[in-house]
Amino acid sequence: MNAPPINVADHLARLAVAEPTRPAIHFPVRGVRIDGPSDHLAITFAELNARCDAIAHGLKSIGIDRGTRVAVMVPPSPEFFTLTFALLKLAAVPVLIDPGMGTKNLGTCLAQAEPEAFIGIAKAHLARRLFGWAKKTIRITVNAGRGRFFCDSSLRRLSDNGSSLGPFNPPPVTAVDPAAILFTSGSTGVAKGAEYTHGTFAAQVELLKQTYGIEPGEIDLCTFPLFALFGPALGMTCVIPDMNPSKPATLDPLKALAQVKQFQVTNLFGSPAVVRRLGELTEPLTTVRRVISAGAPASPAALERLTKLLPPEAEIFTPYGATEALPVANIGSREILAETRHLTDQGKGVCVGRPVAGITVVVVPITDDAIPTWDDALALPPGEIGEFVVRGPVVTKQYFRRPDATRLAKIHDPKTGEVLHRMGDVGYIDELGRLWFCGRKSHRVVTANGTLFTDQVEPVFNTLKGVARTALVGVKQGDSVLPVLCIEMDGSLDKLSVAGGVSTMMMKHTARWSLSRFEFYPGQFPVDVRHNSKIFREKLAVWAQAKAHGRPSVGLGAPP
Repeated sequence: MNAPPINVADHLARLAVAEPTRPAIHFPVRGVRIDGPSDHLAITFAELNARCDAIAHGLKSIGIDRGTRVAVMVPPSPEFFTLTFALLKLAAVPVLIDPGMGTKNLGTCLAQAEPEAFIGIAKAHLARRLFGWAKKTIRITVNAGRGRFFCDSSLRRLSDNGSSLGPFNPPPVTAVDPAAILFTSGSTGVAKGAEYTHGTFAAQVELLKQTYGIEPGEIDLCTFPLFALFGPALGMTCVIPDMNPSKPATLDPLKALAQVKQFQVTNLFGSPAVVRRLGELTEPLTTVRRVISAGAPASPAALERLTKLLPPEAEIFTPYGATEALPVANIGSREILAETRHLTDQGKGVCVGRPVAGITVVVVPITDDAIPTWDDALALPPGEIGEFVVRGPVVTKQYFRRPDATRLAKIHDPKTGEVLHRMGDVGYIDELGRLWFCGRKSHRVVTANGTLFTDQVEPVFNTLKGVARTALVGVKQGDSVLPVLCIEMDGSLDKLSVAGGVSTMMMKHTARWSLSRFEFYPGQFPVDVRHNSKIFREKLAVWAQAKAHGRPSVGLGAPP
């Protein structure tokens, strides 16, 4: 039996030989109609592999080669697939940053990554020139659109030049060779570039295949571009949705339904915001076998609505992980809706499932200090809240040129030589071996009466009628910290009625949490760009602090 390829681009080459005429990509040509089939550009595995080979030849001719760091700013499209796989074939190092994080943050990330080449659409090149992104290190520029657009070359010209050179012969790579730099979302601080090796990608492919039983020949509608790249490696055909990938909450569920029906989609991958939008449909998704939702915990209510639209044998999975280690654990909607949701509503935290095969998770005492060396004595017993620490083949070893961040997030095991990753999440492991997420370590609210964790407190109040979401933050009051609950209303009740319900719930849990203050946030909470689901509690804390100084916070017995 052949060993799995180390370079995930090898999967594409194998499929090009084994199933040359099967579509690898379906891309909407002029948008998606909701009332019937739409025109899509179909690219077979043989065509996709040939395009990647041609671009690899072209990129090599202009100096992009093994180890070259290349900033990629191309939206989900055939060009995105061909370019990324061409870079992997070259053993170059694509630098992937979420374009929605804003020009300032993008500039910070690019300065950190120090790319030697920049390949993007015209809009990205305009921003690069206007804001001076990585101008000290970029020596090669390529326009992904039509024409050169003041760049050294265009992707089309490179492809044309390389198309006559035949198959590209990728250099051999090892499991420890650099494969990509993937930046975190920056939802809890400055985004950091996680260094991926070819071994990391290969391990992820195998774990995803094992965990979800993904079979060759499946059809995937992927609303998260980075996951779409795993499609060819998993033998799936990727249907590219008609949506803004930087704003998944704006997904048109009717367009998604139209593509599911047209291509008989079997797999859906998206953030909780996508799960929420798809749950608005009234017509069932009869061909879907599984939905995978990642980025943040999906609400049980959203899972319940979408589950009713799926075939009885289908399930929604909510894997737990991070850019630095994915997947870590997994749980399905059946277990959530039948059992764990009720415990979540009682303040037990959010169950994120059991560790997947080959992954070990332990809980260590909460500290903001570095833990340079692993010691088995650090592990806490079941039921005790601490920080999750992960060991396994999908764990990235370091951040690119961020020794400070690496020191705080990584632990070296002198016995095995492994690097363990501190997730930055707090929680506990129950007697059944399941992980219960209680919140981000940086979001914990330490008061004189004890420490409060966001994902133990908030779900209790999220059950109240009229409440869309809540967010727990700490407000400084002299030398102490006061816990304040920020509330986003759903519009079904007036503010006075919601305040009454919140006050009653606070009194019920006052001995447990000493929580007595809340504020109504005007509008929707600020959330991360990548998933539109992670609440920016840091911004809410600043807002709540200002409110506290401006006027007394809303408290028990004093609804607005």
